[in-house]
Amino acid sequence: MLGEFISRDRCAALVARARCEPQPWLDLRPDLLDSSYNRLPYPVEHRLAEHPLFALDPLFALCRRLPEVQVKHRFGVVPDGTHFDSSLDRYRGNLTLEDAITHLEERQAYIAIYNAERDPEYQPVIEGLLGEVAAWTEALDPAINWYSTYTFISAHDSVTPYHMDREMNFLFQIRGTKTVQLWDPFDDDVMSAAQKDLLFASADACRPPYREALQSKAMAFELQPGMGVHHPFIAPHLVHTGPAVSITFALTFRTPQSDVWSDAHRFNHRLRRLGLHPGPVRHNALIDRTKAGLERAGERALRALRPRRRVAQSDALT
Repeated sequence: MLGEFISRDRCAALVARARCEPQPWLDLRPDLLDSSYNRLPYPVEHRLAEHPLFALDPLFALCRRLPEVQVKHRFGVVPDGTHFDSSLDRYRGNLTLEDAITHLEERQAYIAIYNAERDPEYQPVIEGLLGEVAAWTEALDPAINWYSTYTFISAHDSVTPYHMDREMNFLFQIRGTKTVQLWDPFDDDVMSAAQKDLLFASADACRPPYREALQSKAMAFELQPGMGVHHPFIAPHLVHTGPAVSITFALTFRTPQSDVWSDAHRFNHRLRRLGLHPGPVRHNALIDRTKAGLERAGERALRALRPRRRVAQSDALT
């Protein structure tokens, strides 16, 4: 599984360390954080363009030393409505990673580095950034318990197809420009309650596809180095790179609160399979917690039954 789980104590230690930094790398905009975090996309600021490890040559060196599973690549020009989950395989063709690195612009390549924090050189830097995010969001959404990072190196005019993540994140533009379009996660015309529930049915559950009718509802953010944008929980998005090479860093994370929403969505999906019509998630906090509790109790019961079923099957065979 991508990403890393972190304990509450570890998160607290990262927050304490971040608060001692004399020059933070991130500015998540306190004037907008309180009103918009996990509700609507909003712009943020940062200094990551000044960090030597986020320059092109160190990132290419990182690509070459990481395991193959952590570095994905493809041609950058794909349709906006491309199926996101299959795009990396479908649009790779005969392009090798070395081709993508050494001929990034000529091949119009797109490289995605997964979990750079697993590299010893990058780990302290990225954990420091995680601590800063946790410090900024602690009062609203305490105790980050899982995170995953993605570093995108894109040639000009690259596209990240329309999709939505099952978490929230902050996206930071380091080099070049990008247009990031996001949609309101609370707008039922963008994504229905049933579609949101299905999104959490399994790791392979289909994401709702892009539709031209959505374009009029998009909120566009024109990002330059030093700028970024907050992606609320499951907010759909679509990204276009500008006319030059782009480097972007995304820090995706979960918290106990987002875990409640996720489990409530899973419980809703179970009810829908029974022909019921549950109320939407994130409209009533008490109901969300109750649904999540029932979902977790059901999962524990299933886990307890599975060994007994295996024993019963083996007894039948003897």
